[in-house]
Amino acid sequence: MQQNLLEEVETYFTGNTVSQTSVVVGESEEGVRKALGKITPLVLSSFIGRAERPGGPETLWTLTHEAAESGVLPNLLTADTLQRRSDLMRALLGEAYGATVARISNATAVKPSSVETLLAIVAQAVLHRLASYAALHDLDPDGLFNFLKSQRAQVLEAMMPGSSAASLLTEPAVPVGAPVPALASAEPAAPGPGAWAAVGGGHTYSAPVAAAPAPEPIVTSTGTSRWPWVLALVVLGALAEYFFMRGQFQTKTNETADSTRALAAPSTNNLPEADASENGAGHYDAALDTYIYDPGRAITLTMLDGSTQTVGVNSTENRLYTFLADPALQVDPVNRTKGWINFDRVYFDTKKATLTDESKQQLRNVASILKSFPLAHVKIGGYTDTTGNWMANLKLSEERANAAMSELVGMGIAVSRLEAKGYGGKHGIANNDTPVGRALNRRISIRVTKK
Repeated sequence: MQQNLLEEVETYFTGNTVSQTSVVVGESEEGVRKALGKITPLVLSSFIGRAERPGGPETLWTLTHEAAESGVLPNLLTADTLQRRSDLMRALLGEAYGATVARISNATAVKPSSVETLLAIVAQAVLHRLASYAALHDLDPDGLFNFLKSQRAQVLEAMMPGSSAASLLTEPAVPVGAPVPALASAEPAAPGPGAWAAVGGGHTYSAPVAAAPAPEPIVTSTGTSRWPWVLALVVLGALAEYFFMRGQFQTKTNETADSTRALAAPSTNNLPEADASENGAGHYDAALDTYIYDPGRAITLTMLDGSTQTVGVNSTENRLYTFLADPALQVDPVNRTKGWINFDRVYFDTKKATLTDESKQQLRNVASILKSFPLAHVKIGGYTDTTGNWMANLKLSEERANAAMSELVGMGIAVSRLEAKGYGGKHGIANNDTPVGRALNRRISIRVTKK
C-alpha cells in the first residue's frame, strides 16, 4: 500500500508534540491544531512544486539530509534552524507568503508570527520525514523525488475547496468591499522581483532586498473568502513556473533599469572577465594604500539551505554565484587564465599573510555559496605588485592564497574541493607604475575549476 505522507506528518503533530508546540508559539492547542491542518498540505504542495523544477531531486535530497541532522522537536526549536526554515518557506511561497500567513492567521485566530513559526516547524517535519523514508528504503535523489511526486493526489485533494483542509478558510476575514486582486493567469509571466536560479545542480530562490507589501486578504463582493482559490493558485503557480523556468534557462534575463523591480537572482547577461574596478567601480584610498571597490546596488541571494546574503550586484559573491548558477557559463579547460574573479573585500595586514577581520565575512559568504554548489571545485590565486624582491613576492602571494583557502576549510569546505597557488607579480590587472595600479594588483582571486 502506498504510504500517505500527508497523514504521516499530520499524525506526528498529536498529543505532546502539539502541546509542546503550543507552548513555544504561545497559542492554544486548538489554534495550533487548526493552523497545522492548513499548513501541512500547503508545505507539502510547495515542496512538490520545488522538486518538479529542473534539478529539484538534488535540491530536495540536500535539504532532507540537512533536516535529518538537525532533527525535529525539540532540536528544531533553535533560533538558527527556525530562521533557515522560515527563509525557505518565504522563498517557496514568494510574493504569496504574506497573504498566506495573514489568511491562516485570520482563519484560525493564531497570531501571524505564530503562523510563521508553524510554517517553519512543519517544513522541518516534512523534510525530516522524507529523510527517514529515504534512509529506510535506501532511496537515491530520483527515488525520493518519485515518492514525493506520488503524494500529489492526496495533497491536492486536501487543498481543494470543500475539503477538510480548506474548510476553515471560508469565513470572511476582512470587511466587505475590500479590493479583490485579479486571479493570476496560469500562463508563464515575466519574472517579477525574485527568481529561481540554478544551484549546485538544483535551483535556489533569490529575493529582492525590499519586499513588496503583502496583498490585502482576498474576499468576494459578498464577503465570502476566496482562500481556496489562493491555495489552488499556489499549485497552479508552481506548475506554471516549472514550464516557464524550463524555457527561461535557455535565454538570458536582462537586468531591469528600475532597481525596485530588479531581479535578485544574479544577472547572467554581462559577466565581465575583468574586475569591476576596471569599469570605474571603486576608488583608491591613499591613506590606506588600498583600492576600495564599489559593490553596486544591494541584492539578496538565498542559498540552498534558506540562508541569505545581502551583497552588491558587482560583488565577488554575485559574480561567483552567477557563474555557478548559469549552465551556459562553463569552465574553460584550455585557457586557465580565464574565469578569475577578484575578491573585493579580502585584505591582509601589510606585507603579511594575516587576514583582516573584515575579510572573513566575504570568505564566509563564499563558503556558503560553495556549500550550495556541492559539485564545484575552485582555485584561490594570490598576487602582489612588482615592487620589491620577486622571490619574496612569490612567497607572500603563496602564503596569502593558502591563508584564504585555510579559512574556507575552517568554514566547512572540503579541502579536496580547493587548491591555492601564489603568482607573485605575474598576471597584473593594472599598471604597476601608479599607486592605484599597484593596489589593484595586490589581490586574492578565485576561479571555478569544476562545476
